[in-house]
Amino acid sequence: MQHCKECVELLGEYIEGTLSPERAKALEDHLSFCPPCITFVRTYRATRKLCRHALAAEMPQELMSSLSSFLGKHVPGFPCSKGDTAAVQETAAADTGRKKV
Repeated sequence: MQHCKECVELLGEYIEGTLSPERAKALEDHLSFCPPCITFVRTYRATRKLCRHALAAEMPQELMSSLSSFLGKHVPGFPCSKGDTAAVQETAAADTGRKKV
């Protein structure tokens, strides 16, 4: 691996563990002497971790009700125009793979 750009392009596969052993070794070799890429990898991992935690967070019921009411009034065709939060919860659960609470 000769270029930082290539390192960035392979990073997702590397972190997921789907990169071939040869390519992973080349990436690790590059990381051993490239401080900017090491910083990028650390930032990338931290960002992924934050995103996972953000998706796992539950929205408080009061906020869900207020948001549903607002969207129902201001977004044409929004599924819960009468303040019913069930449609919002089902959509959110489907988007994140979680079950509706």
